[in-house]
Amino acid sequence: MGLKLKNVLPMFVFLLLASTAKAQPAALDVTSAKYGGKPDSDITQALEKAWTDACASTTPSKIVVPKGTFKFVGTTFKGPCKAAIEFQVQGTLQAPVDGSQLPKDDTWIGFDHVDGLTLSGGGTFDGQGAQSWKNNDCNKNRACKTKHINLRFHFLTNSKILDNTQKIAKISTSIF
Repeated sequence: MGLKLKNVLPMFVFLLLASTAKAQPAALDVTSAKYGGKPDSDITQALEKAWTDACASTTPSKIVVPKGTFKFVGTTFKGPCKAAIEFQVQGTLQAPVDGSQLPKDDTWIGFDHVDGLTLSGGGTFDGQGAQSWKNNDCNKNRACKTKHINLRFHFLTNSKILDNTQKIAKISTSIF
């Protein structure tokens, strides 16, 4: 009996530790073959596909934009999703210079109805603010067209933003 317990105990401890270990989120790299994103090119479709996969996952997911500069026309990433999502930008996401190319007049990147979003990675959201402000005549023209908001957050819960840089096109952001 003592010998059998001696053989089973290490296995039991291993299984106990394995079952209580925190699961790492699945990494969805937008430059992988599945998503096809490439540096210095438009990764709008790659990011939208990765978001769709992450949002449908029943376990936590991590969308990764690796180091490099990536063009991104913009979108609103919508929930509700089935599990938490980490949106990790390590490189630079760059908005179009011409704001009329954005899919929405007032927003470059939006997150809507998401529970458990983490925005991280130390990367940069470059809204092309320097160029945008050169074309701004709002100080002279009351009927001027407002500039887009870099990041817009609507109805997020249990979410956090960590270690990112924004080069903004508009000073105010909308966080609800």
